Amino acid sequence: MAENNELKRTLDYALHGTPELKREEKRIWLGEFRERVILGLPLEQSLYREALKYVEDALADNMAEMLIVNNRIPMEIMANYMQLAKKMNKEYKSMAMDNNDAMGVVVASRSAVDRHEVVPQVKMLPENYRNLHHNCLCANHLQEVNELAPEYADEFKKITFGDKMMGIKCSICQKEEDGGPLM
Repeated sequence: MAENNELKRTLDYALHGTPELKREEKRIWLGEFRERVILGLPLEQSLYREALKYVEDALADNMAEMLIVNNRIPMEIMANYMQLAKKMNKEYKSMAMDNNDAMGVVVASRSAVDRHEVVPQVKMLPENYRNLHHNCLCANHLQEVNELAPEYADEFKKITFGDKMMGIKCSICQKEEDGGPLM
């Protein structure tokens, strides 16, 4: 009887592969167990430039050891994540996932950290402040950024007298005047 069970188990391994613990969980978290995850960003959120700041903060965590990126992310965005991992001296890898529920980016540890809130809602920069020619803003628009998205205010600077003398104008005011960048 014991030999029959052993034979059945051997056949199951040959046909279906070695049993895997928490297979569905690992598909969602790009091959990692949920208890090792420090940060997980859904695929659609990981495509935004603002997501880099969240990933950088997570990689700065002492427990963070690796950055895992879903292969479905376009290469030009994936390159930004690779550079960030290299800058932070963390391991980087990409995973091919066919699961539609799979995360876009995961920051993980090799040991259990068991964080409760690992999927933040990425706060987006207002639409008219994205893809600007430069980061110089007039006092009115700088104040507006401070009110709408204070976590991104340090990415912009106020136009100085010297900037005005050199012909530099507020990116938003200039965009409103000429209808936006030429494409």
